[in-house]
Amino acid sequence: MVLLEQFLRGDDAAFATIYDRFDKNVLTYIRTVVKDVPEVADDLFQETFVRLFRERSRYAAAQNGDGEYKPIQNLRGWLFRVAHNLAISHLRSVRQTVSISDDEESHRWDERLMVPIEESFATLYGETNEVMTEGLYDKLRTCVEMLPQSLREVYVLREINGLEYEDVAATVGCTQEAARMRISRARRALRKALESFLEKEP
Repeated sequence: MVLLEQFLRGDDAAFATIYDRFDKNVLTYIRTVVKDVPEVADDLFQETFVRLFRERSRYAAAQNGDGEYKPIQNLRGWLFRVAHNLAISHLRSVRQTVSISDDEESHRWDERLMVPIEESFATLYGETNEVMTEGLYDKLRTCVEMLPQSLREVYVLREINGLEYEDVAATVGCTQEAARMRISRARRALRKALESFLEKEP
């Protein structure tokens, strides 16, 4: 948190370090949520860091006795929550514009991915994974894009960005148990979608 404190106190070099540390992960997360044209994701990404700069203004005002400032306890979690809220707001505005119902949207997804809750096999997600070939990785990335949004976003937060379940839950606005269940469903869905490919692996 020293880096964040330095930024809040006016150190622009600290902001550059924060940006370099989180930019790629935050942008990737936004793109997986909005699944939209790159320009939209880029705009939401920039707005995420604009919000961070606003925190500096709030901090400075509080230091001058003008209001109170609630410190950011977890910078990475805070950035992902802001990115999530911006992305969801965008999706809601788009849905309202084109009048897409939940039932209509659900037909966009591959029905094979809607499967019961079950943890994936360790050979695919274990630390000593030997089957994560380049081909499998490409297939996995494609399947992640096909997941329903509620599963896709928690999977990306937990499995790709390494957030703790507590931070995942706080980001998407659900309980930790719900987050665990969604991640479990996502893993099982991906495993099922990749079964035929794995059977062909030597």
